[in-house]
Amino acid sequence: MSFKLWMTRQHYQPGKIPSPWLWPLLPFSLFYELAVRIRLTAYQYGLLKSYQAPVPVISIGNLTTGGTGKTPIVIAIAKGLVQSGKTVVILSRGYGAEEKIAYSRALDPRYGDEAYLIQEQVPEAIVIVGKNRVQNLRRALHDYRPDYVILDDGYQHVQLERDMNILLIDGQRLLGNGFPLPVGPIREPLREIARANLIFVTKAVSQTSMETVENWVRQYGPIPPKAPIQIMPIPFQPVGLRPMADFKSLQSHNTSLTKFINRPTIAFSALAQSGQFEKDLRALGLKVLKHFQFEDHHVYTSANVDDILAYLAQQQPQNPILVTTDKDLTKLRRLLPESVQDRVYTLQMVPMLDGRWFYDEFITQIHGHIYSGAGHVQSSNR
Repeated sequence: MSFKLWMTRQHYQPGKIPSPWLWPLLPFSLFYELAVRIRLTAYQYGLLKSYQAPVPVISIGNLTTGGTGKTPIVIAIAKGLVQSGKTVVILSRGYGAEEKIAYSRALDPRYGDEAYLIQEQVPEAIVIVGKNRVQNLRRALHDYRPDYVILDDGYQHVQLERDMNILLIDGQRLLGNGFPLPVGPIREPLREIARANLIFVTKAVSQTSMETVENWVRQYGPIPPKAPIQIMPIPFQPVGLRPMADFKSLQSHNTSLTKFINRPTIAFSALAQSGQFEKDLRALGLKVLKHFQFEDHHVYTSANVDDILAYLAQQQPQNPILVTTDKDLTKLRRLLPESVQDRVYTLQMVPMLDGRWFYDEFITQIHGHIYSGAGHVQSSNR
């Protein structure tokens, strides 16, 4: 097990006392939280300036490090916008990219697996990759004249003001052990929950998780007259296994999961929650023989594929299938030989969020803008 995977498991161990192995890192967590508070205070009091775009900006992000279902949520909301006839730019940092890009459309998986997946799933949108998202937004406004901008993983990116701040919280893992990085998974103090307009409790949602988030909002939420934070459960449901042959098809043909009950399966994934991926497969009735786990955003190599194929050859009498995720397959499919591609599938875990409904019910209610109907927005109160 890699160090990063081990740290992730420590961050989400049950209980609020971190593992003794992490105690030497406590001073670094205190320093990290202090630095975050100073930075946010500087923006709050205008010592550091945020850029206000002339179009509505929708930020989607986390308080924790990864694993909340952010990419599927971005895809769902972006689909709702394009189905409503809107031009959409999605700004991504391109985390985990094999090649560092200053400004480019996400047309290559080497520019970032999540950004590339979003671009493939919503081809009508313009996904821009680059670290400096304020600068890239200025360029994208000129190049594409969008109606809306989605800031992917943008909760901490306060350099850019937003009109809607959507915070995602994993319904099962919540905030882990509650400690800041590196002892825990927390990126910002819990009081920063007050910056959210909407909170999506995602994945495995329970009454307990909803009540916990509601308590946090009561304790740390905005003070009137600011509008209260709305909390929405967004569970993820399995809808089938998608064959690798259909991976780029806009008319995806998912195969019913019942067909694969007790089917020997070799899983491989590079996720923030690889362990949960395996649990999902087992809960759906697949017989997982082995799970090859890699760090989140891992760059697959030919050696990784050779290890998977060697194990497949050993298990050949059982005729196993290979199951991974859409995000992993964006990087891995160019390495898989044609001889095995007909047994490769991706598990389709879909958020129960209709993007078109969300646009009609929430995005059209964004205040502070006068829509000109000419591909851009003018501000009414700036």
